[in-house]
Amino acid sequence: MGARTGGVALERRKPFYTELFAYLATRPYGATTDEVAAAFDLNAARVRTDVNKLREWLGTDPETGQKFLPAAREAPSAQQRGIGVYEVVDALVDIDLFRRLRLRGETRGPAGVEDLERALQLVTGRPFEKLRPGGWGWLLEGDRLDQHMVCAIADVAHVVVTHNLQAGDPERAHTAASIAVRAAPNEEVSRLDLAAVFAAQGHAHEADRIIREDVCNRDDAGEAPTELSVRTGKIIEALGWSQHAAI
Repeated sequence: MGARTGGVALERRKPFYTELFAYLATRPYGATTDEVAAAFDLNAARVRTDVNKLREWLGTDPETGQKFLPAAREAPSAQQRGIGVYEVVDALVDIDLFRRLRLRGETRGPAGVEDLERALQLVTGRPFEKLRPGGWGWLLEGDRLDQHMVCAIADVAHVVVTHNLQAGDPERAHTAASIAVRAAPNEEVSRLDLAAVFAAQGHAHEADRIIREDVCNRDDAGEAPTELSVRTGKIIEALGWSQHAAI
C-alpha cells in the first residue's frame, strides 16, 4: 500500500498513517471518533491526534482550497449523519478509479474495452498486499473489500481477454491475463484465461499444463483437488477442454 500526498511530509510512522488514510478513504459516509478508535484499538484522544496529523499530511486540495480531510463537523457526511465524522474528500483512490473505469467500460460495450484495460493498468499486484505488520485488522471484518477487488479484477480481465482473443490480439489478451493472475492467483477463471492466451499463441503444452495442474488438479494444502465451480466448468466446456476436467 502506498499514498502520494501534497501536505506536510511525514518523518516517521508513514505505514500507520497510510493505513488510517486507506480506512477513511474507503468509508463511504466517513467514520466517527468511536469507529476509528474501535478499528485501530485507540482511545479517543489518540484518534484526534492521529487524524490531525493525517490532515496535515494529506494537505489542501488546490482546486477548492479546502482540506482533503476537513474538520469532523464540516465533513459532507456530517450533515447526513447528524454527527461529526472524519471523511476524506476528493482524494483519488485507485479502488474508486478502477470502479469508475469498469462501470464506464461496461456501459460502452465493445468500445469500452479501452476503459477496462485502463482499469487493469492500475493493478500492481494483489489488492492490499504489503500491509503494515500487526495492522489492517479492520480490513478482515464485515464486507471484505480486498476479496471484492480480487473478484472485480478477475472479472474485468476475463472480459478483456475474451474480447482481444476474439479480435485476434493475443498480446493484449496476455497482458490482461497476466495482471489477473498476479492479482488473483487463486481465481480459476484467471488461470483459464491465461491458458486460453497460451493456446492462441501456439503454446498448447503450457495451456494444457495450466488446465491440468493449476485448475482441474490443483493441490490445495496437500489435499485432493476440489470440485470445479459451475462457472469454471462452463468455461472449460466452452473452450473445448472438457476432457481435462476428468483427468
